[in-house]
Amino acid sequence: MKGGYFITGTDTGVGKTIVTAAILRSFIKKGLKVGAMKVIETGCLNKDGILLPSDGMLLRDMAEMNDSLDLITPIKLENPLSPLVASRIEDIEIDIDKIFKAFETLKKKYDYLIVEGVGGLMVPINKEEKRKASFYFVRDLIKDMGLPVIVVIRPTLGTINHTLLTLEALKNKKISVKGYIINFSEPPKNDIAEKTNPQILKELVDLPCLGVLPHLTELNKDSIGETAIQNFDIETLISL
Repeated sequence: MKGGYFITGTDTGVGKTIVTAAILRSFIKKGLKVGAMKVIETGCLNKDGILLPSDGMLLRDMAEMNDSLDLITPIKLENPLSPLVASRIEDIEIDIDKIFKAFETLKKKYDYLIVEGVGGLMVPINKEEKRKASFYFVRDLIKDMGLPVIVVIRPTLGTINHTLLTLEALKNKKISVKGYIINFSEPPKNDIAEKTNPQILKELVDLPCLGVLPHLTELNKDSIGETAIQNFDIETLISL
């Protein structure tokens, strides 16, 4: 594997999956061999006892992968909660080693691997004494994977605080950050916060804005790919 990214967000519902899909499509349009992971997915559809990860399936389709969902989404939970809480309700122990086995398998197959997290940095995954920590958070997973991070942020009111807190938490763990992407996960409000936040963040954050993804109404490969090419700093993204 030549490289890859871990896609995290300032909070849940910020649009990490769509941004991940857009990065995948932009890499594919550049002729790169890229794979994807949604390492943990909660809120999976239970179909006859089989959990189907909608985000994992979308990323597999966007990356045009033929790998099993067990590799792309090694941890699947039914309840739409943090992994720690969902696993306790479902009486399932989250096996971190299972994530890393899938990660290592996909690393050998693809030149680039784009990994999407679950929720924000401080979402608890499990409590595992053997890893010498009371709780294991998404931030710990990122650190252990060793991938540089792209942070997905909202354009709306509150994003300045959320973005700075997220970047500070990454800095405290000495995790490399490539930059951030502003995502319009909802139709634009065109209010004063949306108009001023991008410029203020450029002043406050010593990291590049890698793109602004507009609100997408069509979630197909062509529309996502073309939008990404037009709105992302592709060359910076590729220069891992």
